[in-house]
Amino acid sequence: MNEESRNNENQTHDFSGEEMKMPENSTPVQTPSKSVLTGPIILLLGLLLLGVLAGLYLWFSNLNGTPEPVPDPVVERPTPEENNEPESATAEAQTENLGTMSTSDEISAIEADIEATDIESLDAELEAIEAELDAAI
Repeated sequence: MNEESRNNENQTHDFSGEEMKMPENSTPVQTPSKSVLTGPIILLLGLLLLGVLAGLYLWFSNLNGTPEPVPDPVVERPTPEENNEPESATAEAQTENLGTMSTSDEISAIEADIEATDIESLDAELEAIEAELDAAI
């Protein structure tokens, strides 16, 4: 039996004289029909992608650009040499007076420093500053 199966496998069939026919009972293969909306949808997605890429380009170009310099506020404050106002001598004297306070942490030394501090002139100085600010506005 092995010899018969080998002989059948080695034989070639000759169909040269026969006519080829399509099977009649088979169903034809249908290709999916294209929808009318696929073209506009693809175009819309392409435009959306282009818009996103353009936005990313602009964003990154702004990040990598040179930052705008922030102008420094102009301070029109006189130097100590230019300041010849009578308040400056008083202010310097009061500042020197504050520097002479005791470094002790005893209650009696702290009370003496508080009594030596001139708080009465503080109200007059604040009123003078407020008047200057009101005049500038």
